[in-house]
Amino acid sequence: MKNMKFKTIQFILLLVVIFASCKKKDELDRSYEAAKIVGVKINNELFTPSYNANVASVVVPAGRDLSKVKLQVLVANGEVIDFENNQIRDVRKPLNLSLKGSNGEDINTVLKIQSPPLLSTFIIEGLNIPKADVHFSSTSLIVQVPKNTNLTNLKVTMDFVNGTLVDFTNGQAADYSTQKTFKVKGADGETIYSYDFIITTEQVGPASVRSMTINGIATDSVVFVAPSTIIPYVKGITDFSKATVTIAAGFGNRIDPSFTGTNLNLLTLAEKVKITGSDGIEKQFTIGVPQLSLKPVFSKDYAAFGYPANDLVGIAFSGSNIVVANYSATAPTVVGPNYYDLAGNQVGVLNKTGVVIANSLRKVATDSKGVILAVSLGLTTVDQTIYKWDNVTAAPVPYITYSSASLGLGTTAFRAAGINVSGSLDGNAIITVARAQSTDVFVWTVTAGVLNPTPTKYAFPYAATGFYYSIEPMPIGTPGFIGAATGTNFNGIIALGSTMDELGKTSGLSASDCKIYKLDNRIYLGFVVYSSGKGAYFRLADITDNKTTSVQNPIMNVLMPSTAANANVTMDVDIAKVNGKLHAVFACTNIGMQLYKLEQ
Repeated sequence: MKNMKFKTIQFILLLVVIFASCKKKDELDRSYEAAKIVGVKINNELFTPSYNANVASVVVPAGRDLSKVKLQVLVANGEVIDFENNQIRDVRKPLNLSLKGSNGEDINTVLKIQSPPLLSTFIIEGLNIPKADVHFSSTSLIVQVPKNTNLTNLKVTMDFVNGTLVDFTNGQAADYSTQKTFKVKGADGETIYSYDFIITTEQVGPASVRSMTINGIATDSVVFVAPSTIIPYVKGITDFSKATVTIAAGFGNRIDPSFTGTNLNLLTLAEKVKITGSDGIEKQFTIGVPQLSLKPVFSKDYAAFGYPANDLVGIAFSGSNIVVANYSATAPTVVGPNYYDLAGNQVGVLNKTGVVIANSLRKVATDSKGVILAVSLGLTTVDQTIYKWDNVTAAPVPYITYSSASLGLGTTAFRAAGINVSGSLDGNAIITVARAQSTDVFVWTVTAGVLNPTPTKYAFPYAATGFYYSIEPMPIGTPGFIGAATGTNFNGIIALGSTMDELGKTSGLSASDCKIYKLDNRIYLGFVVYSSGKGAYFRLADITDNKTTSVQNPIMNVLMPSTAANANVTMDVDIAKVNGKLHAVFACTNIGMQLYKLEQ
Protein backbone atom coordinates (compact mmCIF):
# COMPACT_ATOMS: atom_id res chain seq x y z
CA MET A 1 0.00 0.00 0.00
CA LYS A 2 2.88 2.39 0.91
CA ASN A 3 4.60 1.58 -2.37
CA MET A 4 1.40 2.40 -4.25
CA LYS A 5 1.06 5.79 -2.53
CA PHE A 6 4.68 6.61 -3.33
CA LYS A 7 4.12 5.85 -7.03
CA THR A 8 1.01 8.09 -7.05
CA ILE A 9 3.00 10.99 -5.58
CA GLN A 10 5.70 10.45 -8.20
CA PHE A 11 3.11 10.62 -10.99
CA ILE A 12 1.59 13.86 -9.66
CA LEU A 13 5.02 15.47 -9.41
CA LEU A 14 5.76 14.42 -12.98
CA LEU A 15 2.55 16.11 -14.23
CA VAL A 16 3.48 19.31 -12.37
CA VAL A 17 6.91 19.35 -14.01
CA ILE A 18 5.45 18.74 -17.47
CA PHE A 19 2.83 21.49 -17.02
CA ALA A 20 5.42 23.96 -15.78
CA SER A 21 7.80 23.21 -18.63
CA CYS A 22 4.97 23.53 -21.22
CA LYS A 23 3.90 26.84 -19.73
CA LYS A 24 7.45 28.10 -19.76
CA LYS A 25 7.90 26.95 -23.36
CA ASP A 26 4.67 28.74 -24.42
CA GLU A 27 5.83 31.95 -22.72
CA LEU A 28 9.22 31.58 -24.39
CA ASP A 29 7.60 31.11 -27.84
CA ARG A 30 5.37 34.15 -27.34
CA SER A 31 8.30 36.23 -26.19
CA TYR A 32 9.78 35.92 -29.68
CA GLU A 33 6.62 37.16 -31.44
CA ALA A 34 6.63 40.80 -32.60
CA ALA A 35 4.30 43.35 -31.09
CA LYS A 36 1.08 43.80 -33.06
CA ILE A 37 -2.11 45.88 -32.87
CA VAL A 38 -4.91 43.35 -32.41
CA GLY A 39 -7.82 45.64 -31.64
CA VAL A 40 -8.93 49.24 -31.75
CA LYS A 41 -11.66 50.66 -29.56
CA ILE A 42 -13.40 53.74 -30.97
CA ASN A 43 -15.79 55.31 -28.50
CA ASN A 44 -15.75 51.96 -26.66
CA GLU A 45 -16.72 50.01 -29.81
CA LEU A 46 -14.18 47.30 -30.69
CA PHE A 47 -12.86 46.87 -34.25
CA THR A 48 -10.33 44.37 -35.58
CA PRO A 49 -7.69 45.82 -37.90
CA SER A 50 -6.47 44.37 -41.19
CA TYR A 51 -2.79 44.56 -42.07
CA ASN A 52 -0.89 45.55 -45.20
CA ALA A 53 2.82 45.51 -44.40
CA ASN A 54 3.18 47.91 -41.44
CA VAL A 55 -0.19 49.59 -41.99
CA ALA A 56 -3.06 48.54 -39.72
CA SER A 57 -6.44 49.61 -41.11
CA VAL A 58 -9.80 49.86 -39.43
CA VAL A 59 -12.98 50.69 -41.35
CA VAL A 60 -15.97 51.93 -39.36
CA PRO A 61 -19.47 52.58 -40.74
CA ALA A 62 -19.85 55.39 -43.26
CA GLY A 63 -20.40 58.94 -42.06
CA ARG A 64 -18.90 58.59 -38.57
CA ASP A 65 -17.34 61.74 -37.12
CA LEU A 66 -13.64 60.93 -36.76
CA SER A 67 -12.57 64.38 -35.58
CA LYS A 68 -13.31 63.68 -31.92
CA VAL A 69 -13.21 60.05 -30.84
CA LYS A 70 -12.07 58.27 -27.70
CA LEU A 71 -9.35 55.93 -28.88
CA GLN A 72 -7.86 52.83 -27.30
CA VAL A 73 -5.23 50.71 -29.05
CA LEU A 74 -4.87 47.07 -27.95
CA VAL A 75 -1.43 45.51 -28.51
CA ALA A 76 -0.34 41.88 -28.22
CA ASN A 77 3.25 41.02 -27.18
CA GLY A 78 4.12 44.62 -26.38
CA GLU A 79 2.85 48.13 -25.82
CA VAL A 80 2.49 51.50 -27.55
CA ILE A 81 5.29 53.96 -26.73
CA ASP A 82 4.41 57.56 -25.84
CA PHE A 83 0.69 57.00 -26.40
CA GLU A 84 -2.07 57.33 -23.83
CA ASN A 85 -5.23 55.28 -24.38
CA ASN A 86 -8.79 56.51 -23.88
CA GLN A 87 -8.05 60.11 -24.90
CA ILE A 88 -10.15 62.20 -27.31
CA ARG A 89 -8.29 62.41 -30.63
CA ASP A 90 -8.72 63.51 -34.24
CA VAL A 91 -8.19 60.30 -36.24
CA ARG A 92 -9.11 61.52 -39.72
CA LYS A 93 -5.44 61.34 -40.68
CA PRO A 94 -3.27 58.22 -40.25
CA LEU A 95 -1.53 57.90 -36.87
CA ASN A 96 2.14 56.96 -36.64
CA LEU A 97 2.63 54.67 -33.65
CA SER A 98 5.72 53.03 -32.16
CA LEU A 99 5.30 49.60 -30.62
CA LYS A 100 7.78 48.17 -28.13
CA GLY A 101 7.76 44.40 -28.32
CA SER A 102 8.25 41.99 -25.46
CA ASN A 103 11.05 40.50 -27.52
CA GLY A 104 12.88 43.82 -27.33
CA GLU A 105 12.09 44.87 -30.89
CA ASP A 106 10.61 48.31 -31.65
CA ILE A 107 8.19 48.53 -34.57
CA ASN A 108 6.82 51.60 -36.34
CA THR A 109 3.17 51.07 -37.33
CA VAL A 110 0.71 53.28 -39.18
CA LEU A 111 -2.87 53.12 -37.88
CA LYS A 112 -5.52 54.10 -40.46
CA ILE A 113 -9.06 54.64 -39.26
CA GLN A 114 -11.51 55.22 -42.07
CA SER A 115 -15.19 56.05 -42.23
CA PRO A 116 -16.29 56.12 -45.91
CA PRO A 117 -18.32 59.02 -47.28
CA LEU A 118 -22.04 59.11 -46.54
CA LEU A 119 -24.48 60.97 -48.79
CA SER A 120 -26.10 63.69 -46.73
CA THR A 121 -27.83 65.83 -49.36
CA PHE A 122 -29.22 64.98 -52.78
CA ILE A 123 -31.27 67.45 -54.83
CA ILE A 124 -32.42 67.51 -58.45
CA GLU A 125 -33.60 70.97 -59.34
CA GLY A 126 -37.33 71.01 -60.08
CA LEU A 127 -38.01 67.49 -58.79
CA ASN A 128 -39.23 66.22 -55.45
CA ILE A 129 -37.23 63.04 -54.82
CA PRO A 130 -38.30 60.97 -51.77
CA LYS A 131 -35.40 59.71 -49.69
CA ALA A 132 -36.61 56.14 -50.31
CA ASP A 133 -35.85 56.58 -54.04
CA VAL A 134 -32.22 57.54 -53.46
CA HIS A 135 -30.11 54.38 -53.18
CA PHE A 136 -26.54 54.99 -52.05
CA SER A 137 -24.10 52.12 -51.48
CA SER A 138 -20.35 51.66 -51.17
CA THR A 139 -19.96 51.62 -54.95
CA SER A 140 -22.98 53.29 -56.50
CA LEU A 141 -25.61 56.02 -56.34
CA ILE A 142 -28.86 55.06 -58.09
CA VAL A 143 -31.79 57.46 -58.05
CA GLN A 144 -35.31 56.68 -59.23
CA VAL A 145 -37.18 59.66 -60.66
CA PRO A 146 -40.80 59.90 -61.83
CA LYS A 147 -41.87 58.37 -65.12
CA ASN A 148 -41.50 60.59 -68.19
CA THR A 149 -38.75 62.68 -66.55
CA ASN A 150 -36.41 64.14 -69.17
CA LEU A 151 -33.00 62.77 -68.15
CA THR A 152 -30.98 64.77 -70.67
CA ASN A 153 -30.86 68.08 -68.79
CA LEU A 154 -30.82 67.70 -65.00
CA LYS A 155 -29.11 69.84 -62.36
CA VAL A 156 -27.90 67.75 -59.43
CA THR A 157 -26.53 68.90 -56.08
CA MET A 158 -25.13 66.52 -53.51
CA ASP A 159 -23.01 66.66 -50.36
CA PHE A 160 -21.27 64.06 -48.23
CA VAL A 161 -20.27 63.53 -44.65
CA ASN A 162 -16.59 62.48 -44.57
CA GLY A 163 -16.06 63.33 -48.20
CA THR A 164 -15.53 66.02 -50.78
CA LEU A 165 -16.54 65.78 -54.46
CA VAL A 166 -13.51 65.58 -56.73
CA ASP A 167 -14.74 65.55 -60.32
CA PHE A 168 -18.34 66.68 -60.06
CA THR A 169 -19.75 70.21 -60.09
CA ASN A 170 -22.93 70.73 -58.12
CA GLY A 171 -25.80 72.47 -59.89
CA GLN A 172 -24.37 72.02 -63.38
CA ALA A 173 -26.80 70.75 -66.04
CA ALA A 174 -25.86 67.37 -67.50
CA ASP A 175 -27.27 64.46 -69.52
CA TYR A 176 -28.11 61.51 -67.26
CA SER A 177 -29.70 59.28 -69.90
CA THR A 178 -26.62 57.08 -69.58
CA GLN A 179 -24.60 55.95 -66.58
CA LYS A 180 -22.04 58.34 -65.15
CA THR A 181 -19.32 58.09 -62.49
CA PHE A 182 -17.97 60.45 -59.86
CA LYS A 183 -15.27 60.42 -57.19
CA VAL A 184 -15.21 61.55 -53.57
CA LYS A 185 -12.08 62.27 -51.54
CA GLY A 186 -12.29 60.74 -48.07
CA ALA A 187 -11.92 62.46 -44.70
CA ASP A 188 -8.24 61.52 -44.60
CA GLY A 189 -7.62 63.76 -47.61
CA GLU A 190 -6.01 60.86 -49.48
CA THR A 191 -8.41 57.99 -50.14
CA ILE A 192 -10.50 58.32 -53.32
CA TYR A 193 -13.87 56.58 -53.46
CA SER A 194 -15.39 55.92 -56.90
CA TYR A 195 -19.12 55.55 -57.53
CA ASP A 196 -21.30 54.57 -60.47
CA PHE A 197 -24.05 57.19 -60.83
CA ILE A 198 -27.41 56.34 -62.42
CA ILE A 199 -30.59 58.39 -62.61
CA THR A 200 -33.45 56.36 -64.04
CA THR A 201 -37.20 56.19 -64.43
CA GLU A 202 -37.01 52.40 -63.96
CA GLN A 203 -38.15 50.75 -60.73
CA VAL A 204 -35.12 50.24 -58.46
CA GLY A 205 -34.62 48.99 -54.95
CA PRO A 206 -33.66 45.82 -53.10
CA ALA A 207 -32.00 42.80 -54.73
CA SER A 208 -34.34 41.03 -57.16
CA VAL A 209 -34.42 38.88 -60.29
CA ARG A 210 -36.31 40.09 -63.35
CA SER A 211 -35.79 37.10 -65.64
CA MET A 212 -33.64 34.04 -66.30
CA THR A 213 -32.52 31.96 -69.26
CA ILE A 214 -32.05 28.22 -68.70
CA ASN A 215 -30.24 26.24 -71.39
CA GLY A 216 -31.18 28.94 -73.87
CA ILE A 217 -34.88 28.91 -72.93
CA ALA A 218 -36.14 32.22 -71.58
CA THR A 219 -38.42 32.38 -68.58
CA ASP A 220 -41.76 34.09 -68.93
CA SER A 221 -41.69 34.93 -65.22
CA VAL A 222 -39.65 34.51 -62.05
CA VAL A 223 -41.70 34.21 -58.86
CA PHE A 224 -40.26 35.15 -55.47
CA VAL A 225 -41.31 32.90 -52.58
CA ALA A 226 -40.47 34.18 -49.11
CA PRO A 227 -38.06 34.17 -47.49
CA SER A 228 -35.44 33.71 -50.24
CA THR A 229 -36.49 31.37 -53.07
CA ILE A 230 -36.86 32.34 -56.72
CA ILE A 231 -38.82 29.98 -59.00
CA PRO A 232 -38.25 30.27 -62.75
CA TYR A 233 -41.18 29.49 -65.05
CA VAL A 234 -39.90 28.15 -68.38
CA LYS A 235 -41.75 27.62 -71.66
CA GLY A 236 -40.25 24.24 -72.50
CA ILE A 237 -38.68 21.14 -71.01
CA THR A 238 -34.90 20.90 -70.78
CA ASP A 239 -32.30 19.08 -68.68
CA PHE A 240 -32.60 21.02 -65.45
CA SER A 241 -29.93 18.82 -63.83
CA LYS A 242 -27.18 20.26 -66.07
CA ALA A 243 -28.29 23.80 -66.60
CA THR A 244 -26.56 26.87 -67.92
CA VAL A 245 -28.29 29.81 -66.27
CA THR A 246 -28.18 33.51 -67.08
CA ILE A 247 -29.81 35.88 -64.59
CA ALA A 248 -31.11 39.36 -65.31
CA ALA A 249 -31.17 41.04 -61.90
CA GLY A 250 -33.22 44.05 -60.89
CA PHE A 251 -32.23 47.46 -62.20
CA GLY A 252 -28.97 48.60 -60.65
CA ASN A 253 -28.41 45.23 -58.95
CA ARG A 254 -25.05 43.44 -58.98
CA ILE A 255 -24.72 39.66 -59.22
CA ASP A 256 -21.89 38.12 -57.23
CA PRO A 257 -19.16 37.32 -59.80
CA SER A 258 -18.58 33.93 -58.15
CA PHE A 259 -21.92 32.83 -59.66
CA THR A 260 -20.86 31.30 -62.97
CA GLY A 261 -24.28 29.89 -63.89
CA THR A 262 -22.79 26.77 -65.47
CA ASN A 263 -23.50 23.09 -64.85
CA LEU A 264 -26.16 23.77 -62.22
CA ASN A 265 -28.50 21.09 -60.89
CA LEU A 266 -31.72 23.03 -60.43
CA LEU A 267 -33.60 19.98 -59.17
CA THR A 268 -31.81 19.89 -55.80
CA LEU A 269 -32.79 23.25 -54.26
CA ALA A 270 -29.06 23.64 -53.55
CA GLU A 271 -28.12 26.24 -56.16
CA LYS A 272 -27.78 29.76 -54.75
CA VAL A 273 -26.87 33.21 -56.03
CA LYS A 274 -25.94 36.38 -54.16
CA ILE A 275 -27.24 39.69 -55.49
CA THR A 276 -26.61 43.17 -54.14
CA GLY A 277 -29.52 45.55 -54.59
CA SER A 278 -29.32 49.22 -55.43
CA ASP A 279 -29.85 49.76 -51.71
CA GLY A 280 -26.42 48.23 -51.12
CA ILE A 281 -27.80 45.20 -49.29
CA GLU A 282 -26.67 41.76 -50.45
CA LYS A 283 -29.22 38.95 -50.45
CA GLN A 284 -28.73 35.27 -51.14
CA PHE A 285 -31.42 33.56 -53.21
CA THR A 286 -32.09 29.84 -53.61
CA ILE A 287 -33.08 28.86 -57.14
CA GLY A 288 -36.21 26.75 -56.80
CA VAL A 289 -37.12 23.79 -59.00
CA PRO A 290 -38.06 25.27 -62.40
CA GLN A 291 -41.68 25.03 -63.49
CA LEU A 292 -43.00 24.46 -67.00
CA SER A 293 -45.14 27.44 -67.88
CA LEU A 294 -47.30 26.04 -70.65
CA LYS A 295 -50.70 26.69 -72.12
CA PRO A 296 -52.65 23.59 -73.16
CA VAL A 297 -52.85 22.75 -76.85
CA PHE A 298 -56.49 22.07 -76.04
CA SER A 299 -58.61 21.81 -72.92
CA LYS A 300 -61.74 19.67 -72.98
CA ASP A 301 -64.25 19.81 -70.15
CA TYR A 302 -65.71 16.51 -69.03
CA ALA A 303 -69.23 17.45 -70.17
CA ALA A 304 -67.98 17.70 -73.77
CA PHE A 305 -67.31 13.95 -73.90
CA GLY A 306 -70.97 13.03 -73.40
CA TYR A 307 -70.08 10.40 -70.82
CA PRO A 308 -72.07 9.69 -67.66
CA ALA A 309 -70.52 10.66 -64.31
CA ASN A 310 -67.35 8.80 -63.26
CA ASP A 311 -67.06 7.21 -66.72
CA LEU A 312 -63.73 8.32 -68.22
CA VAL A 313 -61.08 5.80 -67.23
CA GLY A 314 -58.00 5.69 -69.49
CA ILE A 315 -56.10 7.64 -72.17
CA ALA A 316 -53.15 6.87 -74.43
CA PHE A 317 -51.33 8.31 -77.46
CA SER A 318 -51.38 6.37 -80.72
CA GLY A 319 -49.67 8.23 -83.53
CA SER A 320 -51.20 11.69 -83.69
CA ASN A 321 -54.36 10.55 -81.91
CA ILE A 322 -55.44 10.20 -78.30
CA VAL A 323 -57.35 7.05 -77.38
CA VAL A 324 -59.91 7.53 -74.60
CA ALA A 325 -61.47 4.57 -72.79
CA ASN A 326 -64.66 4.85 -70.79
CA TYR A 327 -66.46 2.61 -68.35
CA SER A 328 -69.91 2.39 -69.97
CA ALA A 329 -70.61 -0.04 -72.77
CA THR A 330 -74.26 0.60 -73.58
CA ALA A 331 -76.34 3.33 -75.24
CA PRO A 332 -76.73 6.27 -75.11
CA THR A 333 -72.98 6.41 -74.49
CA VAL A 334 -70.82 5.62 -77.52
CA VAL A 335 -69.22 2.24 -76.95
CA GLY A 336 -65.50 3.07 -76.78
CA PRO A 337 -62.64 3.34 -76.76
CA ASN A 338 -62.91 6.51 -78.85
CA TYR A 339 -60.02 8.41 -80.38
CA TYR A 340 -59.47 12.15 -80.74
CA ASP A 341 -57.18 14.37 -82.77
CA LEU A 342 -54.71 16.87 -81.30
CA ALA A 343 -57.37 19.59 -81.36
CA GLY A 344 -59.61 17.57 -79.02
CA ASN A 345 -62.11 16.54 -81.70
CA GLN A 346 -63.51 13.01 -81.68
CA VAL A 347 -62.40 11.28 -84.88
CA GLY A 348 -63.68 7.74 -84.47
CA VAL A 349 -64.08 4.60 -82.39
CA LEU A 350 -61.68 1.67 -82.24
CA ASN A 351 -62.71 -1.28 -84.38
CA LYS A 352 -64.08 -3.99 -82.07
CA THR A 353 -64.90 -6.64 -84.66
CA GLY A 354 -64.57 -10.04 -83.02
CA VAL A 355 -63.83 -8.58 -79.60
CA VAL A 356 -65.32 -10.68 -76.79
CA ILE A 357 -65.32 -8.85 -73.46
CA ALA A 358 -67.04 -9.29 -70.12
CA ASN A 359 -68.09 -5.64 -70.01
CA SER A 360 -66.17 -2.70 -71.48
CA LEU A 361 -62.61 -2.08 -72.63
CA ARG A 362 -61.88 -0.04 -69.56
CA LYS A 363 -58.15 0.69 -69.53
CA VAL A 364 -55.78 1.33 -72.44
CA ALA A 365 -52.04 1.67 -72.87
CA THR A 366 -49.73 2.10 -75.85
CA ASP A 367 -46.16 1.06 -76.46
CA SER A 368 -43.40 3.37 -77.69
CA LYS A 369 -44.69 3.05 -81.29
CA GLY A 370 -48.33 3.74 -80.49
CA VAL A 371 -49.52 0.10 -80.59
CA ILE A 372 -52.65 -0.10 -78.43
CA LEU A 373 -53.47 -2.63 -75.72
CA ALA A 374 -56.85 -2.64 -73.97
CA VAL A 375 -58.10 -4.64 -71.00
CA SER A 376 -61.76 -5.23 -70.16
CA LEU A 377 -63.62 -4.64 -66.94
CA GLY A 378 -63.56 -8.37 -66.26
CA LEU A 379 -64.70 -9.72 -62.88
CA THR A 380 -65.00 -13.29 -64.10
CA THR A 381 -63.17 -16.59 -63.74
CA VAL A 382 -63.35 -17.54 -67.40
CA ASP A 383 -60.91 -16.59 -70.15
CA GLN A 384 -60.29 -12.89 -70.67
CA THR A 385 -58.34 -11.29 -73.48
CA ILE A 386 -56.08 -8.28 -73.81
CA TYR A 387 -56.56 -7.03 -77.39
CA LYS A 388 -54.01 -5.27 -79.56
CA TRP A 389 -54.48 -2.64 -82.31
CA ASP A 390 -51.46 -1.62 -84.38
CA ASN A 391 -53.03 1.83 -84.77
CA VAL A 392 -56.40 3.54 -84.31
CA THR A 393 -57.78 2.28 -87.64
CA ALA A 394 -56.45 -1.30 -87.41
CA ALA A 395 -58.51 -4.38 -86.62
CA PRO A 396 -58.07 -5.85 -83.16
CA VAL A 397 -56.20 -9.11 -82.55
CA PRO A 398 -56.10 -11.16 -79.34
CA TYR A 399 -52.72 -10.62 -77.71
CA ILE A 400 -52.84 -12.09 -74.16
CA THR A 401 -55.44 -14.54 -72.90
CA TYR A 402 -55.67 -15.43 -69.23
CA SER A 403 -58.15 -16.74 -66.67
CA SER A 404 -58.33 -16.95 -62.91
CA ALA A 405 -57.01 -20.50 -63.11
CA SER A 406 -54.07 -19.63 -65.40
CA LEU A 407 -53.11 -16.79 -63.07
CA GLY A 408 -53.15 -19.12 -60.06
CA LEU A 409 -56.28 -17.59 -58.53
CA GLY A 410 -58.39 -20.75 -58.61
CA THR A 411 -62.10 -19.92 -58.58
CA THR A 412 -61.63 -16.27 -57.53
CA ALA A 413 -63.05 -13.92 -60.16
CA PHE A 414 -60.47 -11.61 -61.73
CA ARG A 415 -60.96 -7.90 -62.36
CA ALA A 416 -58.15 -5.80 -63.81
CA ALA A 417 -57.24 -2.51 -62.16
CA GLY A 418 -55.31 -1.19 -65.15
CA ILE A 419 -52.70 -1.90 -67.79
CA ASN A 420 -49.31 -0.29 -68.45
CA VAL A 421 -46.64 -0.86 -71.11
CA SER A 422 -42.97 0.08 -71.35
CA GLY A 423 -40.91 -0.43 -74.49
CA SER A 424 -41.94 -1.72 -77.92
CA LEU A 425 -44.09 -4.80 -78.53
CA ASP A 426 -42.09 -5.64 -81.66
CA GLY A 427 -38.86 -5.34 -79.66
CA ASN A 428 -38.46 -5.54 -75.88
CA ALA A 429 -41.32 -4.60 -73.60
CA ILE A 430 -42.81 -5.04 -70.14
CA ILE A 431 -46.59 -5.24 -69.61
CA THR A 432 -48.20 -4.94 -66.19
CA VAL A 433 -51.77 -5.64 -65.11
CA ALA A 434 -52.75 -5.02 -61.50
CA ARG A 435 -55.68 -6.87 -59.96
CA ALA A 436 -58.44 -4.66 -58.51
CA GLN A 437 -58.86 -4.63 -54.72
CA SER A 438 -55.84 -6.89 -54.36
CA THR A 439 -52.08 -6.73 -54.02
CA ASP A 440 -51.61 -9.05 -57.02
CA VAL A 441 -49.63 -7.61 -59.93
CA PHE A 442 -48.96 -9.66 -63.08
CA VAL A 443 -46.00 -8.85 -65.31
CA TRP A 444 -45.53 -10.12 -68.87
CA THR A 445 -42.31 -9.66 -70.83
CA VAL A 446 -41.68 -9.32 -74.54
CA THR A 447 -38.22 -10.16 -75.93
CA ALA A 448 -37.29 -9.42 -79.55
CA GLY A 449 -40.99 -9.16 -80.38
CA VAL A 450 -41.92 -12.50 -78.78
CA LEU A 451 -44.38 -12.47 -75.88
CA ASN A 452 -43.79 -14.77 -72.93
CA PRO A 453 -47.42 -15.83 -72.25
CA THR A 454 -46.69 -16.80 -68.65
CA PRO A 455 -46.67 -13.75 -66.36
CA THR A 456 -44.72 -13.32 -63.14
CA LYS A 457 -46.84 -12.58 -60.13
CA TYR A 458 -45.70 -9.92 -57.65
CA ALA A 459 -47.27 -8.39 -54.56
CA PHE A 460 -47.94 -4.67 -54.24
CA PRO A 461 -46.61 -3.60 -50.79
CA TYR A 462 -49.93 -2.25 -49.49
CA ALA A 463 -53.19 -4.13 -48.99
CA ALA A 464 -56.74 -2.95 -49.71
CA THR A 465 -55.92 -1.04 -52.87
CA GLY A 466 -58.89 0.37 -54.77
CA PHE A 467 -60.61 -0.72 -57.96
CA TYR A 468 -58.18 1.44 -59.93
CA TYR A 469 -54.42 1.52 -59.49
CA SER A 470 -51.47 1.04 -61.78
CA ILE A 471 -47.95 -0.27 -61.86
CA GLU A 472 -45.86 1.54 -64.48
CA PRO A 473 -42.62 -0.22 -65.56
CA MET A 474 -39.45 1.83 -65.61
CA PRO A 475 -37.91 2.32 -69.08
CA ILE A 476 -36.39 -0.78 -70.65
CA GLY A 477 -32.92 -1.24 -69.19
CA THR A 478 -33.81 0.46 -65.91
CA PRO A 479 -35.07 -1.98 -63.26
CA GLY A 480 -38.12 -1.30 -61.13
CA PHE A 481 -41.62 0.15 -61.28
CA ILE A 482 -43.62 3.18 -60.17
CA GLY A 483 -47.01 2.65 -58.58
CA ALA A 484 -49.98 5.02 -58.35
CA ALA A 485 -52.68 3.93 -55.93
CA THR A 486 -55.56 5.15 -53.82
CA GLY A 487 -56.71 2.82 -51.08
CA THR A 488 -57.24 2.28 -47.37
CA ASN A 489 -53.56 1.87 -46.51
CA PHE A 490 -51.85 3.99 -49.15
CA ASN A 491 -52.67 7.00 -51.31
CA GLY A 492 -49.94 8.34 -53.56
CA ILE A 493 -46.95 7.52 -55.72
CA ILE A 494 -44.55 4.74 -54.74
CA ALA A 495 -41.15 3.75 -56.14
CA LEU A 496 -40.72 -0.03 -56.38
CA GLY A 497 -37.79 -2.32 -57.04
CA SER A 498 -37.66 -5.07 -59.64
CA THR A 499 -39.57 -7.45 -57.31
CA MET A 500 -42.11 -4.80 -56.14
CA ASP A 501 -40.11 -4.04 -53.01
CA GLU A 502 -40.75 -0.52 -51.71
CA LEU A 503 -37.94 1.99 -52.35
CA GLY A 504 -39.72 5.18 -51.31
CA LYS A 505 -43.11 6.84 -51.46
CA THR A 506 -45.02 10.09 -51.45
CA SER A 507 -48.27 9.72 -49.54
CA GLY A 508 -51.41 11.80 -49.29
CA LEU A 509 -52.12 12.01 -53.03
CA SER A 510 -55.27 10.72 -54.72
CA ALA A 511 -53.84 9.09 -57.85
CA SER A 512 -54.60 5.94 -59.82
CA ASP A 513 -52.31 5.95 -62.88
CA CYS A 514 -49.02 7.34 -64.13
CA LYS A 515 -46.65 7.28 -67.10
CA ILE A 516 -42.87 7.21 -67.43
CA TYR A 517 -40.91 8.55 -70.41
CA LYS A 518 -37.15 8.63 -71.01
CA LEU A 519 -35.80 11.64 -72.92
CA ASP A 520 -32.10 12.39 -73.40
CA ASN A 521 -31.12 10.09 -70.52
CA ARG A 522 -33.57 11.78 -68.16
CA ILE A 523 -36.56 9.87 -66.78
CA TYR A 524 -39.83 11.77 -66.43
CA LEU A 525 -42.94 10.74 -64.52
CA GLY A 526 -46.36 12.13 -65.37
CA PHE A 527 -49.28 11.71 -62.97
CA VAL A 528 -52.61 13.28 -62.04
CA VAL A 529 -53.63 14.17 -58.50
CA TYR A 530 -57.31 14.68 -57.70
CA SER A 531 -57.99 17.26 -54.97
CA SER A 532 -61.54 17.42 -53.64
CA GLY A 533 -63.13 20.82 -54.13
CA LYS A 534 -60.18 22.11 -56.19
CA GLY A 535 -59.89 19.91 -59.27
CA ALA A 536 -57.12 17.90 -60.94
CA TYR A 537 -53.42 18.72 -60.72
CA PHE A 538 -51.49 17.66 -63.81
CA ARG A 539 -47.91 16.98 -62.77
CA LEU A 540 -44.59 16.07 -64.36
CA ALA A 541 -41.46 15.22 -62.38
CA ASP A 542 -37.87 14.45 -63.35
CA ILE A 543 -37.26 11.31 -61.26
CA THR A 544 -33.87 10.36 -62.72
CA ASP A 545 -31.87 10.94 -59.54
CA ASN A 546 -34.31 10.72 -56.65
CA LYS A 547 -37.81 9.42 -57.23
CA THR A 548 -39.32 10.35 -53.86
CA THR A 549 -37.94 13.88 -53.57
CA SER A 550 -38.62 14.54 -57.25
CA VAL A 551 -42.27 13.51 -56.98
CA GLN A 552 -42.61 16.04 -54.16
CA ASN A 553 -40.97 18.73 -56.31
CA PRO A 554 -42.45 18.36 -59.82
CA ILE A 555 -41.36 20.54 -62.73
CA MET A 556 -44.97 20.92 -63.85
CA ASN A 557 -47.97 21.39 -61.59
CA VAL A 558 -51.03 22.73 -63.42
CA LEU A 559 -54.52 22.80 -61.90
CA MET A 560 -57.58 22.13 -64.03
CA PRO A 561 -60.07 23.64 -61.60
CA SER A 562 -63.35 21.94 -60.77
CA THR A 563 -65.54 21.29 -57.77
CA ALA A 564 -66.85 18.05 -59.29
CA ALA A 565 -66.35 14.90 -57.24
CA ASN A 566 -64.36 11.93 -58.56
CA ALA A 567 -66.15 9.01 -56.92
CA ASN A 568 -64.04 6.26 -58.48
CA VAL A 569 -60.76 8.24 -58.32
CA THR A 570 -60.04 7.53 -61.98
CA MET A 571 -57.45 9.53 -63.89
CA ASP A 572 -54.73 8.83 -66.44
CA VAL A 573 -51.79 10.38 -68.28
CA ASP A 574 -49.67 9.53 -71.30
CA ILE A 575 -46.41 10.96 -72.63
CA ALA A 576 -45.13 10.47 -76.17
CA LYS A 577 -43.30 12.07 -79.08
CA VAL A 578 -45.92 13.42 -81.47
CA ASN A 579 -44.79 15.02 -84.72
CA GLY A 580 -41.24 15.05 -83.38
CA LYS A 581 -42.04 16.90 -80.14
CA LEU A 582 -42.71 15.57 -76.65
CA HIS A 583 -46.36 15.85 -75.60
CA ALA A 584 -48.28 14.93 -72.48
CA VAL A 585 -52.03 14.38 -72.17
CA PHE A 586 -53.76 14.37 -68.77
CA ALA A 587 -57.33 13.39 -67.91
CA CYS A 588 -59.45 13.15 -64.77
CA THR A 589 -63.00 11.82 -64.77
CA ASN A 590 -65.75 14.40 -64.11
CA ILE A 591 -63.18 17.18 -64.68
CA GLY A 592 -61.73 16.91 -68.17
CA MET A 593 -58.67 16.45 -70.36
CA GLN A 594 -55.79 18.71 -71.42
CA LEU A 595 -52.98 18.25 -73.96
CA TYR A 596 -49.58 19.93 -73.51
CA LYS A 597 -46.63 20.30 -75.85
CA LEU A 598 -43.63 19.93 -73.55
CA GLU A 599 -40.89 20.64 -76.11
CA GLN A 600 -40.86 23.96 -77.92
